[in-house]
Order: sequence, then C-alpha cells, then structure tokens
Amino acid sequence: ADPILKFFAAGMTFYGMATFEGPLLSIKSVSGLAHYTDWIIAHVHAGAMGWNGFMAAGLFYFLVPKLYGRELHSKSLANFHFWTATFGILLYVGAMWTSGIQQGLMWRAEQEGGGLLYATFIETLEAIRPMYWMRLVGGTLYLAGFILMAYNLLATMRAGKPVESSVEVTEEDAAPEPEGRSLVNAPHVWIATIGMGLILVGGATKAASAVVLMTLGFALLFGTMIVSALTSSKNKTTWHSMLEGKALPFTVLTAGAAFVGGLAELVPTIIAAPEAIRTTQNVPYTALELEGRDVYLREGCYTCHSQMVRPFVWETARYGAVSTADDSVFDHPFQWGSRRIGPDLAHVGGRYNNVWHYRHMRDPREVTAGSNMPSYTHLATETLDFSVTADKLRAHRAVGVPYTPQQIASAADDARADAHAIAEGLGRDLGIETCTEGTCELREDSRMVAVIAYLQRIGSPRRDTVAQGGAR
Repeated sequence: ADPILKFFAAGMTFYGMATFEGPLLSIKSVSGLAHYTDWIIAHVHAGAMGWNGFMAAGLFYFLVPKLYGRELHSKSLANFHFWTATFGILLYVGAMWTSGIQQGLMWRAEQEGGGLLYATFIETLEAIRPMYWMRLVGGTLYLAGFILMAYNLLATMRAGKPVESSVEVTEEDAAPEPEGRSLVNAPHVWIATIGMGLILVGGATKAASAVVLMTLGFALLFGTMIVSALTSSKNKTTWHSMLEGKALPFTVLTAGAAFVGGLAELVPTIIAAPEAIRTTQNVPYTALELEGRDVYLREGCYTCHSQMVRPFVWETARYGAVSTADDSVFDHPFQWGSRRIGPDLAHVGGRYNNVWHYRHMRDPREVTAGSNMPSYTHLATETLDFSVTADKLRAHRAVGVPYTPQQIASAADDARADAHAIAEGLGRDLGIETCTEGTCELREDSRMVAVIAYLQRIGSPRRDTVAQGGAR
C-alpha cells in the first residue's frame, strides 16, 4: 500500500534484471547480435530509469515529509506516479529490446544464394521507426511521472515547515582505537604489497619466470585471506574494521590499491604504443583533417556512427575490411562508438565525392530518402580559427603522434591551402559562391569544409582526397 515501498521494490527488480542482462551480453554470440544495436540502449535505461530513478523517487517521497514535519501531500498521486513511470519504462525498454533484436537480425540476414538480404542501412532504420515513436511515448510518461512527483513534494513542503529533531543514543564504552600508523604497518599491508609486487614483476618478465612469480603472488594473497578468515573471532574486531574507522590510512591504502590496478592496466598500452606507431602504415591527420575531426566530435557524430568493422561476414560485406588497431593508432580518443543509428564509417574515406558529402550534410534526405539524420547547413558558414591549429598538432604530438616541427609551424597555412582546394572544387561542381571572408554560401574556412576533409580521410591513409576534390 505504501508508494515508497513500491518504488524500492520495483527499483530492486529492475536492478536485478539489469545485472542479469550484463553477463548475458558478455556471451560472444549474444554480443555479436546485440552490440551497436538498440538492445544496449534498453539495457542501460532499464538500470538508469528503473533502478536509479525509482530509488531516488522513493527516497524523495520518504525524506521530504520527514524534513517538513507532515504527511505526504497525496499518496494517490505518488501511486499514480509509480504506475505511470513503470508503464513508461516498460514501453521504453520493450521498444528498444524489440528494435535492437530486429536490427541485429536484419544486419546479418543473407539471401539464399548469398549476399546481404538488406543491403542498404536505411532499410533497417525504416523497419524500427515505430519503435522510436514507442520509445518517445514511454519516455514522456516517465518524465510526466517525475513532474507529478515535483508537484506533490512542493505541495508537501508548502503545507509544512522545516523541523529539527533530536534522538538520544546510548553510547557504549569504546575500546581504545589503534593508531593509524600501526594499521598501515600491519602484516596485512606488507603481505598484500609483497604479493602484488610479485604479480607485477612477473607480468614484466619472460614466460617461465612470470608463471612462477605470479603463482607465488596469488598463492600468498589468497593463502593469507583463507588463514585470516579461519582464525578470525566473532568477538574480536578485525583489522579491516579498525581501518575503516581511520579516514587517512584508509584513504592512503585505497589510493595505493587503485594506483597499482591502474598501473597494471596502463603499462602494457604505454609500452606497446611506441612500437605500434613505429610499425604503422598509417600517417597522421593533416591540419585540416584534425580540425574536421574536432568538428565531428563537437557535433556528436560519434553517437550515431561507429568506426569499427567486426570480423563477421555480414559486416565486411556491408562496410569493408575488418578494423585493426592500426586504423585508429593516431586517434585520441578513438571513435569505435557504441551504437549504429547510421552506418559504420570505418572505411568511408574516398567512398563518396566531396559533392556527395556537402549535399548529405546540408540535406540528408536529398541523398538518402528516409534518413533521420539532422541537417548541418549551419556548418557551411561557421568559421574555424586556424591560428590555434598548430596548438592542436602540438598537443597530439605530446601524446605520441609523430608530427614534425615543420608540420606544426606550417599548420595554419596548410589547413587554409587544403580548405581552399576543397571549397574551390565544391564551388565549381555545384555552382555555388565561396569566399574567404564576408557572407557567402560556403566559407573556405568553414566547419563544413573541415569535416568533409576528415570524412574523406577516415579509413584511408592516402593524401589525394584534397587534390581530387569533387571528381572523386
């Protein structure tokens, strides 16, 4: 009968569903179907809306009346909020589950004689469009429920006033607490340090000695845990319980453990990065391409497009060769993505000419009927500040991209020259007015020109994208 308990019970249920679904999605065959689809959106929002949202609502309904010294303004409204939001979540998540499975099955569907059954990406989008409308309805219901909650809580606050209360607590005589220094110097810390040290050293040595050292390290850690568990007494305060009561030592040791874990994750990539750069066949982005990549990130293009082709027949047939680490060796950060509302762009460079990209950015539906991509007409007149381009190259060089001092020094001039070549080709092929200053249909130093340069480069280390311009 209590709406607070309804929210808590449902929140726990959604949490349980999400935590069960997580390991399910880690199975290779399930991940192959679900990854990049709306299934992942359903999974995330079941946890975010059901667990986090409902637990927060329950806490608000509990705390506000306590703080203002009166009953909740309307339990009926709180119950209505619960059922409205629950129905909204089910519509939202159910639509995205359905959409995701349909996407995954359509992407991999093949004809009897071979070849993709749905060759164009837009066919998938048109098939799941009703599910997006259902998602909108579900999300609106969920939002409406929280608006009701806000009204209910405000009415409760207005009818009451903040209260102060006190509670008498009987405190037992506490045993003398150990000093923080003694906790840090305890045998537990030394054993853990030696064990983790053996594991880290083992990870940096050759195979035979690595196995021995890492085995000793794990044996020491787990053996100590078992002995400690068997010898502990219920009536005796454990070392960890005492440590939790000491803020500074606990913070120091926790930070140390996080540092060791982070070091174990970072060191292999730091060691491997110089070798990957030395052996790569790829080349760094030009100054204009780097500016275009920043526009791509600024506009959030990565939220709808991925840049990673997985080793599946239906992916290579649609997008090209399987992606390798070499493809993104100079990307900071990489653009692998997590969802495909639009097609993968791992090998889009050189697939279409500059005119196609210009038209697609201005009016996606002119190029692809049924597209739900927004128009980016504004990019044609929004200008870039090439005076900071050299700083961007310098920043990338600091993280390992092999830009030379000459490339950094001439970055602004190089970017302007490449932009002029692209804009001039577009103006000639489309019959539009271009300019370097003032008002015109396409500015040479515009974000549109820069992002076209970047799109022509993705997945292609070649340098002829600018020179060939609209003829490509």
